[in-house]
Amino acid sequence: MQWLRLLVGLSVLAVGPVAVRVEASEAQRCVVCHRYADAEEADGADRVVRRYHVSETDRDATASPHSRLSCTDCHDEEEVGVVPHSAVSFVDCSRTCHLTEADGSMTITSHQPAKQMLRASVHSQGVLDASNALLGRPLRAGQSRCLLCHDEGTIRRAGDEPGRSNRDAARLCATCHHDRAVRSEYELPDAIASYLASFHGKAMLLGNRRTAGCLDCHARHGRDVHLILSDGNRLSSTHPGNLAGTCRSPQCHPSAGERISSAAVHLDLSTSLGVEFLVAVLFVVLIVTTFGPSIVLTALEMFHIVVGRESVDHRRHRRLAERLAADPVGRVRLKRFTVHQRVQHWLLAVCFVVLVITGFPMKFADRAWSAWVIEHLGGLDRARLIHHGAGLVLILGFLYHVMYLRWIIRRRQRATGQEWLDIALDQPMVMNRADWRHLRELLSYLLFLRRTRPKGGRFSVEEKFEYFGVFWGVTLLGLTGLVMWGNAVVTQHLPGRVLTIASLIHSFEAFLALLHVGVVHMVTVIFSPSVFPISRAMFTGDTPVEELAEGHAGMLETVAREIEADTADEDCDKREACEST
Repeated sequence: MQWLRLLVGLSVLAVGPVAVRVEASEAQRCVVCHRYADAEEADGADRVVRRYHVSETDRDATASPHSRLSCTDCHDEEEVGVVPHSAVSFVDCSRTCHLTEADGSMTITSHQPAKQMLRASVHSQGVLDASNALLGRPLRAGQSRCLLCHDEGTIRRAGDEPGRSNRDAARLCATCHHDRAVRSEYELPDAIASYLASFHGKAMLLGNRRTAGCLDCHARHGRDVHLILSDGNRLSSTHPGNLAGTCRSPQCHPSAGERISSAAVHLDLSTSLGVEFLVAVLFVVLIVTTFGPSIVLTALEMFHIVVGRESVDHRRHRRLAERLAADPVGRVRLKRFTVHQRVQHWLLAVCFVVLVITGFPMKFADRAWSAWVIEHLGGLDRARLIHHGAGLVLILGFLYHVMYLRWIIRRRQRATGQEWLDIALDQPMVMNRADWRHLRELLSYLLFLRRTRPKGGRFSVEEKFEYFGVFWGVTLLGLTGLVMWGNAVVTQHLPGRVLTIASLIHSFEAFLALLHVGVVHMVTVIFSPSVFPISRAMFTGDTPVEELAEGHAGMLETVAREIEADTADEDCDKREACEST
């Protein structure tokens, strides 16, 4: 501040030892001092720093209407008309102003109507005064309460472009609606946190400018933002009787049903005890009871690898696998996946990866990496388009797989005459009682309670569980995804609350799927020493020898017996042919 005083002193010395009056036409000379960014002083009494900087934006007529004002239009000429000037009184924002337009014409405007509307809104003078006190009095006595929400660069006239983006508006509203003291005083929920966790809030965080912000819902369309009313006021845009119209405005969801308004925008699961809370609890239990045991088994497997423990019959099974793999017939019979099945697997894998890349940034929209991914995908709209496309392909692939299973069952049904349900339950990827016994014995082996590892068949228990998880996951994700995608049609027949429940199920199930695939499945098919750097089973159909010996010993013995039986039958046929001759 010393340099500023020196500058002013030199100016005074240049014209005489008395204060110099600045003519009204020369009022903009104020920026000679106020243009410097570090024009400030510390107020020891209030322990705050007073800034006096007037930025380029403030002086840009295209950015701020205040730039078209002379300093003395707002400040008392008797106080600022001299250099250096004395202490300046606070500005009354409700006074009448004269704006000079680009064509030289004069426009008279006043903020008095805004002040009157505030008196009738939830943000009355009393509420603003009390909030200012609860916030630690950022505004001093006599200062306009308009400054709790406004600064000069964001004030706009009617008809001008909006002064704040949805992100800026949310940040502004958070001043009070996220403050614990203010919320406690007025018994308010944390509306900012719940908004940012909602569909609209996440879209806003990812740069979408068409999504709904605070003012889109709480300032009735066509009305001034200063007239925000409480939910209980019949004229409020968020009153239960008006909420459907607010959601179905031309700017938002014009084709949706009236019941879309029951979709939660400010859902707080920590305080909700409804269906949404129950869904969250059920999925937490599901994650613990499914992923929990899976990760425990995986950790035990990795521990056995680290300590180098092997089943007592592992080397024998390895030799058997090598012998069968060297035999042309044995190698064919050891293929666990057909070409058709491998194509279906890779279709599933590609769709899953695309859905994860495009979907999880939307779920974790407040993370910096999410914005980076969405930006490189071409924006949120394109990311959604890719996500919807991959989801649709996944659903179609799933339906094809169901038809593929139906074809297998029908073919076997015609050959054997069995019931279709018995055939379905006898499929190699379906868990049975023997698998539960196998799982119990595997756990005993991993806990060092037995010396031999249970002999796995063509498909391990873990693979069967993952296969069931695909059926479960694709069904839930597909149905809930279609519900959210077709929200306009859905809400014409069902309450909007269905969208909230569908969103929760979709998010939790996607997270559960990522945990299983990203941790358990990846360890099994990539990081396990028996297959590293990756299992060839889904490329060539050939399972690595080490993996066969460790996880599919039962299949090895079955194939060996079948080949020996076929060889014995062939020798018997040759002997019978010789005897007959």
